[in-house]
Amino acid sequence: MELRDGVKAQFRKSHNLARKHYDEGNMAKASVEYLKCAKFLEHLADMSPRDKRKELLDRSRKFREIAEGLKEGTVRVYTDGVILPEEGVEKTPRGTIEEEKTAERVKGLVLAEKPKIKFSDIAGLAKVKENIREAIVYPFKYPEEYEYFGVKPGGGILLYGPPGCGKTMLAAAAAAESDAAFVSLKGSDIKDKYVGESEKNIKEIFNVARSYEKAMLFFDEFDSLAGERSGSMEGHERSLVSELLSQMDGLEAKGTTKRYLVLAATNRPWDVDVALRRSGRFDTTVFIPHPDIEARKKILEINLQNKPVSRSVSLERLAELTEGYASAEIADICEKAAMIPLGERIKEMTPRREITMEDFDQVLKEKKTVLASWYPKAVKELSGTGEGEMFRELIEAAREYG
Repeated sequence: MELRDGVKAQFRKSHNLARKHYDEGNMAKASVEYLKCAKFLEHLADMSPRDKRKELLDRSRKFREIAEGLKEGTVRVYTDGVILPEEGVEKTPRGTIEEEKTAERVKGLVLAEKPKIKFSDIAGLAKVKENIREAIVYPFKYPEEYEYFGVKPGGGILLYGPPGCGKTMLAAAAAAESDAAFVSLKGSDIKDKYVGESEKNIKEIFNVARSYEKAMLFFDEFDSLAGERSGSMEGHERSLVSELLSQMDGLEAKGTTKRYLVLAATNRPWDVDVALRRSGRFDTTVFIPHPDIEARKKILEINLQNKPVSRSVSLERLAELTEGYASAEIADICEKAAMIPLGERIKEMTPRREITMEDFDQVLKEKKTVLASWYPKAVKELSGTGEGEMFRELIEAAREYG
């Protein structure tokens, strides 16, 4: 077993080195490492049960083809180590056709209709909403005032805070009140298995934004796309962050009245590359906290307004019982409480009844908030980074939460 584990470890090491050399453009070294991968897989096949050997030997042959193809310049390699034949051999056409497909897919990310949600639909967070208006809405609505006072609008805004507390909803509401084209993205919309394609996607997305008079680019789960560049990061991932930096630097259309803004949301702000948080990029950060008691009451009202709720249900008490819960968790508690009498009605054919306080008590016994573990982890991640001041509000919220 130890020998088998040792061979697996050697395979992983060579595989990582092969991808690293490929990303760096050193095809000779990449070819050598891929050949080693093939040999390690053959060793593993010799040590494996008969039903596993064929799969391992097939993979070994693929790695040999990669090694040979890199020498001859006849293959491209996916970032996960799978090969794709070049022109002349069976392959999916790329070039112009693929670029057109990418452009069409990216345009599909622009919401055809503005988000309908408004700040008034979001419970609490009055101070946060005003911060977002100043950072996002006002630059779009009053560009001539910004020009008169010599204040440059645009740039990047980073919304950060615990999960499930309304960052995405706030971004949508900001777009609705700004009357701007809204391009909503996640890392999965951008990342591509082909080397260099993710960077092209980024470029195409920013080009689409430039085609509008006013546009807001919203990157959700931003840390998955723009993580801290380091020696342990794959070459293509470092290149993706660099392309994002480059596109943000060149976003403003000089000499025109066009206005653009990049908005991002993350639950892990410490993982966002520090170069993206300097002046001129995401230099404005807005902390989105978990809801206070007044916000919790409003969330409960919104989520119970179309449900048959008993008069015995006290929103005051529910708001107290849900202290420390995220907005999304409170909405889920309302849904699960309604499912109890609904389940009785359907499964047991009992008479319809209203949702009672006992239903909420039952749900709350089983429902634990993720924030109880998120806040300590956030503080631990930030301790010793020298970025405590930048994320001071998060640290203070964690202190009060505990």
